[in-house]
Amino acid sequence: MTKGHVFSTGNEVLLGDIVDTNSAFLCRQLKRLGVTVIKTSAVRDDMAALVSEIKSIASTADVCVMTGGLGPTSDDLTTQAIANAAGVRLDLDAAALRSMEKYFDKRGFDLTPANEKQALLPNGATFMENLHGTAPGFSMSIGNCRFFCMPGVSREMERMFDLNVRPQLNEITGHAGEIQVIRLMVFGMPESRVEESLSGFNEQFPEIHLGFRIRFPIIEVKLSLIKETISKAQQDLDSATQMNQAKLWVMDRIGSKVISDQGLTLAQEVGRILATHGQTLSVAESCTGGLVAHLITDVPGASDYFLFSATTYANSAKEAILNVSHETLENNGAVDETTALEMATGVKAAGGSDWAVSTTGIAGPSGGSEDKPVGTVCIGVAGPFGAHSQRFLLDRGDRQRNKQLFAAMALEMLRRELVKK
Repeated sequence: MTKGHVFSTGNEVLLGDIVDTNSAFLCRQLKRLGVTVIKTSAVRDDMAALVSEIKSIASTADVCVMTGGLGPTSDDLTTQAIANAAGVRLDLDAAALRSMEKYFDKRGFDLTPANEKQALLPNGATFMENLHGTAPGFSMSIGNCRFFCMPGVSREMERMFDLNVRPQLNEITGHAGEIQVIRLMVFGMPESRVEESLSGFNEQFPEIHLGFRIRFPIIEVKLSLIKETISKAQQDLDSATQMNQAKLWVMDRIGSKVISDQGLTLAQEVGRILATHGQTLSVAESCTGGLVAHLITDVPGASDYFLFSATTYANSAKEAILNVSHETLENNGAVDETTALEMATGVKAAGGSDWAVSTTGIAGPSGGSEDKPVGTVCIGVAGPFGAHSQRFLLDRGDRQRNKQLFAAMALEMLRRELVKK
């Protein structure tokens, strides 16, 4: 068993000023690579405390992934702390310096003496390039433990982990660990009901781990098969068969609520279907304030299918831009199925798209009535073969969560129509 330790540094983590998402990410990655995490820890920006923790880790773990403290300021102490714990000096690393010069030159900035400090690495360390920031990473052994020191900025750390750390860990573990993972994304079903529906899974598939993760308003059901590498070819064949059987077993119980069996979000799945069929989309929003369009355009390649968006908060904008009739708004109000229907058909025409979706509702905390309480949302979908709309009551007691749920429901209504055709 390869024993791992996840180590975060920085006063911000201990004061609660930032949420330590890095440790959660690294624990998941280490598990997949066959490394058993025996401990996570966080230490303030204090040299004595850092050196003490590093020495303790070196005596108990085989691998340590460490984040933070690689910047140019006086409280960035990781590099010196590693050197002190290992009993070595700091040397100017030519490769690290070149990578920093390249990064600064590309952005038109001068490399300052403070930044040059970041190219000083412990003697014996192996430089790891940072493609998205100024702080070089490095790895080195102290005793029997291999330390991987990465920036604390999540985007920089995750990219460095994928390019530099993962290959080295694969060598250390002999490619042991998680053989196959299936992620089923579920929408429209509470976690308790999902878990209840899948009771008996462990008895049916004892070698496959069943896990749940809430990514509101989506629930991720994760199937993981973890084994030691013995016979790779036979293992791949057996694992594929087992995982497919487990997937079918889960789908049989909650299949109607699974929006993707490839781990895709609603926006990604909608985009995948549109791109596959060469079709386009426009969006009209009121209560969601552009959130549906944001989710769609957050997917790389959305320009292939997304044409137009209109956030028409005021009734006058609904009339002028989407051609919603004055009579509809006067007689039914903004939050109504007919209004949502006309918004969808109007934005489809305005954008010249194959498909359109609209939202109009009451996110709260005020604005509701007896007939239309907070949480009411009307969603319209227009496509090549017609249009329809529907009203939902989706109150979660919080404006932001309501908006998230409204946007997700709009994408889900659209997805259901897309898979029919």
